[in-house]
Order: sequence, then structure tokens, then C-alpha cells
Amino acid sequence: MKDAAKKNTLLLGRADWHMRANAVVILYLIAALIFGIFQKASEGGEPAWLTVHLLLLGAVTNAIVTWSDHFVSALLWARSQNRSRQRTIISLLNVGIVGVLFSVSKHAHVILILSALMMVGVIAFYLRGITGLVKASLNKRFKGVVAFYQAAAFMILAGMTLGVIDAFKGDEDIWQPRITLAHLHANLLGWVGLTIIGTLVTLWPTVLRTQMHEKAIANAKLGLKFLITGIVGSIVGSLINQPSILAVSVAIYLVGSIVTLAPAAILLRRRLPDRSSSWMLFSGVIGLAVLLTSEIIVVFADRTSEKILTSIESHLLLIFTLWLLPILLGALTYLLPVVLGRSPASNRTLESTLNYGWKWRIFILPLSSLFQILPSRFHNVGRVLAALALGIFLMLSLIAMRKARKFITSL
Repeated sequence: MKDAAKKNTLLLGRADWHMRANAVVILYLIAALIFGIFQKASEGGEPAWLTVHLLLLGAVTNAIVTWSDHFVSALLWARSQNRSRQRTIISLLNVGIVGVLFSVSKHAHVILILSALMMVGVIAFYLRGITGLVKASLNKRFKGVVAFYQAAAFMILAGMTLGVIDAFKGDEDIWQPRITLAHLHANLLGWVGLTIIGTLVTLWPTVLRTQMHEKAIANAKLGLKFLITGIVGSIVGSLINQPSILAVSVAIYLVGSIVTLAPAAILLRRRLPDRSSSWMLFSGVIGLAVLLTSEIIVVFADRTSEKILTSIESHLLLIFTLWLLPILLGALTYLLPVVLGRSPASNRTLESTLNYGWKWRIFILPLSSLFQILPSRFHNVGRVLAALALGIFLMLSLIAMRKARKFITSL
């Protein structure tokens, strides 16, 4: 009886924490959807700055910080950081994020510096927590995978520094496009890319419900070296305005991605994707390969930082529809039932809710991407489809979280 009560208490604590933490992610996605619909896009047609950063700095960064502790603890057989520490990290992180979003939009440089410093402190605190879990771990086998999260944290520190400098540069400053380009690579390939690729090493076989490939860890360790080399090279190439270095660095990053995820690809021989989460994760990985290949071609074609940056910014929506949204929505579709359910039956109920209509929903984001590469008169169709895909997911997520709340309160 006591064991059952203790188990219910643990489930309640975990579910309640993830309910609150993931509600923050959902709120940022809702805000991004609203601003994406109503905020005027830039002259080039790319999403407005606030919409992009609500997605990347808001939703994606919160998802990374929230779930990395979950994955690291599970991989290392270590006790998760206490909830008080986690709440402090998430609370201060979002104070910093809101401060950055407000200050850049209103050109309030003092608030920007203070907000950025707060975020730097939070990420350092977050990194220290992961390092502490590694030292206290009972299972050293997955340290090579955890290294992806640690490296990603260093990359966002570099990305935030470049972002703050970029905010102080005028459009006529020769360094402005170089710093912006370096900022994009540090954050997208570093903070986001490393986290996604490292997570997929273990998440992908779990989603497919099969065993990890025996060479997955060894490949991850080797692939990380290529990935870090590619990120550092792309930052340097951007800053010194050397397209050849940038192109080679992105190619190295692509090689690192292939090396790291090759064992995961081999698992498709055992089992094919059979639900929304696995199909979306699969399409997101393919999207990353397409985007990296396209950038290499663009860099060689444009040859200057200004033109390269213009090309990338004019296709920002593609980065979301081809890569980031499929990965984020696919991961949440799988993970939310796992942490919010209190029994196999409730897990299946939540999973069924989030997978509603998945056989046709998985085509919406790829179709959105297709319309984005067609002539400009079709781009609005692509934007509507992207908003539709995100809107449907958010609606199903809110329904699932409401059901989960009932499960939690019934404990």
C-alpha cells in the first residue's frame, strides 16, 4: 500500500512538473502562431523577427532546457535535478527571453544587455547541472551522447554574445551581415542542431520501439567531432567573410550528421515509421540534410556574406517547415503521453489524442515546404499550411493536457 502511494506521488510530481514546463512551450508556440498570422512580414517575405524568435528563443529553447534534464537523467541513471532548481532555471530563463524579445523590438539596449546577461547565467547554471549529473552518474556508457548537450550549451553562449553585438550594429555597418550570419550558425547548427542530433541517437530507436544499433554510441562520439568542427568553421567563415570556409564547414557538419545518425537510419530495416511522431522525426532529419545541402549550394553561388544572409533570411520559413517544426512537434507527440500519463491506459488515451488524423496531418508541413520553393505567388499557401499544421497540433496538445490534468487530479 505504501509502495503504491509512493509511486503515485512520484508520478504526480513528474506529471505536474512536465505539465507546467511544457505549457510554457505551448504558450510560445501559440504566440508565434498569432504573431505569424497578424504581424507584417518583412519586405523579403520572410517571417518577422519577433515570430522567428518566439519559436527559436521561446519554444525551442524552453523545450531543450526542459527535456535535456529528462534525457540526461535517464541516460546516466542519475537522479534528476530537484524541482526547485528546475523551476528556478525555467523562470529566470523566461524572464531573460521576454526581456530580449521586448528590448530588441523596442531598441532598449540596457534591458537587452541585462536580459542577455541573465540568460548567460541561466545557461551556465544549466550546464553546471548537466555536468553534475555526469559526475554523479551510475552509467558512463552514454557520456558521449550527453556531450552533445554540453557542447550545445557552449554554442548558445557564443550565439547570444553574437546576437547582442548584432543588435548594436547598424544596417550600414560592414560587420552587421557577418555577425548575423555567425549568430544564425551558432544558434541553429550549435544550440538547436547539436541538441536535436544528440537526442535522436537514443530517442529514434525508442520511438520506433526497437533496440539501439550497437554502433550508435561510437558513431555519436565520432560525429560530434565533425559537428563541432563544422560549427566553429561556419562561425569563423561568416565573421571573416570567407564563403569557401563557410561552405566547407557546413559540408563537414553534414558529414557529422550522417556519421552520427547512420546507425539510426539502419534501424529502418527493422521497423518503419508507423505513427505521427516517427514520421515527423524522420521527415525532420531529411529536411535537415536538404537544408544543409542547399546552403552549401547557396554559399558557392552568392559568395558574399550579404547575399548569403539575404538568401537564408528569405527562406527562414523553410527552416521551420522542413526541419524544426517536424522535429519539435514529432518529439512532443511522443514524449507528452510518456510523462503526463499515469498508467498504460492513460498513456494510450493521450497518445491517441495527439495522433488524431496523423495519416493526413504528416503531409501538411511537407506541402507547406513545397509551396515555399515554388514561385512567390504560391508562398502564401505555404504559410497558411504551416499555420494549419501548427494550429492543429496546438489544439490537440491542449486537449491532451486537459485530459492529463484530470488524470493527475484523480491520483
